Amino acid sequence: MDLNQTAAVREGTTRRRMLGRAGALAVTGAMVPLAGTGTAAAGVRHGHSLRRFLDFTVTQEQFGVTAVTAAIRKAPGTPSEQFVPVLRAVVTTEFTHVQALEAIGAEPLTSKFWIPDAVFDGGVALFTSLAAVEAIEISLYLVGVTAFTDRSDAFGARLCAEALGTEAEHRVLARFAASTLGAPTTPPNNVGFEPFPYQSTREVRTALMGLGIGYGEQSSAPGAFYEYPGDPVANGDGVPVDSPNPE
Repeated sequence: MDLNQTAAVREGTTRRRMLGRAGALAVTGAMVPLAGTGTAAAGVRHGHSLRRFLDFTVTQEQFGVTAVTAAIRKAPGTPSEQFVPVLRAVVTTEFTHVQALEAIGAEPLTSKFWIPDAVFDGGVALFTSLAAVEAIEISLYLVGVTAFTDRSDAFGARLCAEALGTEAEHRVLARFAASTLGAPTTPPNNVGFEPFPYQSTREVRTALMGLGIGYGEQSSAPGAFYEYPGDPVANGDGVPVDSPNPE
């Protein structure tokens, strides 16, 4: 068996394991509280609603695919063009998160996003904006780690931790790109532990909306609506990435 065949078998096995896990959750009733209302829908201590987390997080990952796709398409002729190979990997990573979250029951709240025009300057503002979003998303996945841990769900907690690791990589790369383009900044890898300033899905969403993002509706920032474009590899905007499925 050659390397390509080995990789294909491993990917198929991992995906089957993930989908099997999602099926097992539904069969055993672990998913039942997610579809409920009131106290049952909260499902965890500290007011962490797993349904709220899942649905907003998959929506936010679709936002990531949408925003980075737009950045890639707007890059030619701008200073950000030199970082397009990185962005092509980033956009696929965000899409793999969408797929994994949907496989365990997450449902997007919208596929239309209002993004401020200032983000797409093709330079420093693009990458400082991406870094700010990624930093908030780290808090979002820490909310998920807590929520799944409260339910004694090791797979869900690990999925969030694995996704959090890639979001931290994205933040560092965005900070590096901004620094390369002239933004004054501290070293991009300047934290010992990831900060956790937003400790609920609601706080995360408020923080992201504070950046001018609109989820299905227009924000006060000048901008435009962008529709979620789907699979970036199929669209020609992304490239395949390693470890496309949670372990």
